[in-house]
Amino acid sequence: MGEPVKVDAPTPPMSNTDMSQLRPGEPPMDWLPGAYTRFAEKLLAPEAYPCHFGVQGQQRGNNWFAALDPRAPTLHGMDALVRTLLAFREQAWSGPKRQSLVLFVWPPNPLAELAEHHARFWSLLSDLTARDPAPWPVTMPRDPDDPSWQWCFAGEPWFVFAAAPGHRARRSRDLGPCLTLVFQTGRVFQGIEGSTVAGQAAKRRIRSQLESYDTVGPHPALGCASLSSKYKWRQYALPDDQSIAAGTSCPFTADSGADDNAAPGTTPLRPVTDTEKEALHG
Repeated sequence: MGEPVKVDAPTPPMSNTDMSQLRPGEPPMDWLPGAYTRFAEKLLAPEAYPCHFGVQGQQRGNNWFAALDPRAPTLHGMDALVRTLLAFREQAWSGPKRQSLVLFVWPPNPLAELAEHHARFWSLLSDLTARDPAPWPVTMPRDPDDPSWQWCFAGEPWFVFAAAPGHRARRSRDLGPCLTLVFQTGRVFQGIEGSTVAGQAAKRRIRSQLESYDTVGPHPALGCASLSSKYKWRQYALPDDQSIAAGTSCPFTADSGADDNAAPGTTPLRPVTDTEKEALHG
């Protein structure tokens, strides 16, 4: 079970320049360069990616990166991820307003079921909470069944969402061959809150682009005011259809009990098999 991490020196995230210079090698370099390339290609493709803020972040160098690979625990394990999140939080509140931290999670497996990746996503959030050196903020309920609950880290609420190759219809939530998490502090929404003119215009633009990019409509949890303003965890890991999870069914638990030396999740994802590799490459 994870314990709060003692942070002597935060580990800074990697920049676009850092990522573009990666070369194949020992873990996680046996998969990370390819995962980053797929991500960058997706956001910068001629077919416009629906979230223009994410595209602008990639173009302007405001997207930052990290990798989680238990085979290289010193630099890319859970404790290292805690230190990277803390470092990112500091720069996110002092640099450009709209910054994101993109986390690539080992192993890459384009054939993994969406439910498998979503289970790992929630387990990973639970593991981070167990290692968080800061207490849960007193202004945020700890019970995920509370309609106003949001995931918190370093003493404040964050927005985080999962992207996975298991998304077939909701293509905007497929950012490459592995589970990918995007973390954002509350500052990213300053000036584009839902009640503002700029925020409403941004939502209309993104929804319009989602309707042409995905083969399923924007999920109700993203657009309906009665749904998007509460149970925000529903937006973290969207289904590939329009189903709406019950408000009391949030998969988050405050204590996952995962082994520090294992991949996050009570049942680690298996690497892609040789047979599946052959299927992927024809």
